[in-house]
Amino acid sequence: MSKLTVYFIRHGTTTMNLQGRFCGSTDALLDPQGWDELRQLKEDYDIPDVDRVYCSPAIRCRETASVYYPDKEPILNEGLWECDFGKGERTPASDYAGTDFFKDWIIQRPDIAFPEGESLLEVSFRALSAMTRIVYECRRDNITTIAVVAHGIVLARLMDASLNPHEYAAEFTLSPNGMGLVGTVDMDQWFRKQEILFEKYFPEGAPRLKPEDSPYFAKD
Repeated sequence: MSKLTVYFIRHGTTTMNLQGRFCGSTDALLDPQGWDELRQLKEDYDIPDVDRVYCSPAIRCRETASVYYPDKEPILNEGLWECDFGKGERTPASDYAGTDFFKDWIIQRPDIAFPEGESLLEVSFRALSAMTRIVYECRRDNITTIAVVAHGIVLARLMDASLNPHEYAAEFTLSPNGMGLVGTVDMDQWFRKQEILFEKYFPEGAPRLKPEDSPYFAKD
């Protein structure tokens, strides 16, 4: 087995996260609260070093990587961009509370999409493609430990498509900002079977968001 350990990390908090607004193509900066949270997490919990950092090109992801891995220049992968929310971009989740559309969004129905936006199934294919490129490069270069810093939806869809044991995938849909999970990949088998083996949450021991605490799940 050619083992790759991966720290999958959602970017730190932005102002639109705090407002519960859908933020995909908008290149939002970290909120001051987001910077503080990341620095506090790094101070309070173990952030292990990695051989290489892969990152969405979004500024919020690059800023997050700069806190956790200041000595690493991230490799940008366009496939790690957040879901394209189309006409839903920058709108608050509370605007959709109680609608049939939002019920389908909450359960992550694969064909659900905002008008002129990207379906969740399309995000899954894109995330798997990005991960395949990453695995290929790590296998080629004999890299064994990496961080992947990206977005809530794109990471959630990747977990839904490939995480084993699968029961952890649903929890990762609500991964708090600056947090995620640690998984391992058999690089020799990835090209036959796209599977990520769940190891633990990241950072280990940090308290995690509950669904009722998220502005993206606001009810009427």
